[in-house]
Amino acid sequence: MIFAVRDLGFEIGPFLLEGWWALAARAVCAAVIVFAGLLVGWLLRRKIFPALQARSWHFAATPILLRSLQSPLARMAFYSGLYLALTSLPWAIPGLTKFLFTAYKIATTLLFCQGLYNASEVADLLLASCSPEIRSNKTLRSLLDTTYKVLVIILGVATCAQIVGFPIGSIVAGAGLVGLTISLAAQESASNLFSGIVILLDKPFSIGDWITVGNVEGEVIDINFRSTRIRSMDHSVVIITNSQICASTVQNAALRTMRPYKFTLGVTYGTTRAQLEKLMVDLQAMLDNSPYTNKGTNIVRLTSFGDSSINILISAYLTTNVYATFLQQQNDLNLNIMDVMQADGVDFAFPSTSVYIEKN
Repeated sequence: MIFAVRDLGFEIGPFLLEGWWALAARAVCAAVIVFAGLLVGWLLRRKIFPALQARSWHFAATPILLRSLQSPLARMAFYSGLYLALTSLPWAIPGLTKFLFTAYKIATTLLFCQGLYNASEVADLLLASCSPEIRSNKTLRSLLDTTYKVLVIILGVATCAQIVGFPIGSIVAGAGLVGLTISLAAQESASNLFSGIVILLDKPFSIGDWITVGNVEGEVIDINFRSTRIRSMDHSVVIITNSQICASTVQNAALRTMRPYKFTLGVTYGTTRAQLEKLMVDLQAMLDNSPYTNKGTNIVRLTSFGDSSINILISAYLTTNVYATFLQQQNDLNLNIMDVMQADGVDFAFPSTSVYIEKN
């Protein structure tokens, strides 16, 4: 038999019911308990939680938790009523009461974990004190969201396993040993992961920046938790691990306010002093009048006498940090220097060797 009807009694006030009448009375009470659970769930979903969410809370996490736990707690109220209703019946199946209690604890645990899982926006609050650039970083927010959800799932599974009776202590100890083995075997991957987090938080560069890492120079096209992809000048894609980037010196050209334009101009030794002075005055005027240069940074000076040339230092800072624009401006300035030298009648020097033959 499913129910224990024999010697069953149900007493309410002065009335005492026995047998099938007592079973029917208990069934009616069970139905009332289920209805009460449904009513409490409806009140939680329609009245209580909306009123709580309408209030202003001091902690930013409170509205998120209220919104996420609204539906799970309402269903938990129904399952509580269903559990109380089922346990109020005179079951004749051995061990059924214990099974119902275990199932009830597992159901409530899963519902509570579901509410916490839906509250993954709480993880974003860890970035509340960071800069707007970090808070808007989709990759970092995705990592926090995934980590939070994985931790909630692990907590839910471990709790359910403990309820069922699995030896959680032994499992955790074994998992620790396995985790230690995996961590030792994956040190490089872990290093790249943490280095990726450091790059996303510190933001030494962003996607689209032109950077130099070691002997690699190019545009950043992707940043993930393992590596950074750079498109070099020949349009090939170079993949550099994040740990290597953190251990290297990174030059970010996108953070420059200007780019240096500097080289040594060599003229022939046949150039007179008057020609050199006029050439330097004309080059200085050309740089000062150019729309490309930052005024006050232009320098034209005779610096040294080389093996085959008289060396003139030309230095300026161009008002751009875009590499392609810099190349075009550098090209125009170089052509202007050629025009100035041609107009002043000065020739470029090139490496040469003079041979003297002595006659006996």
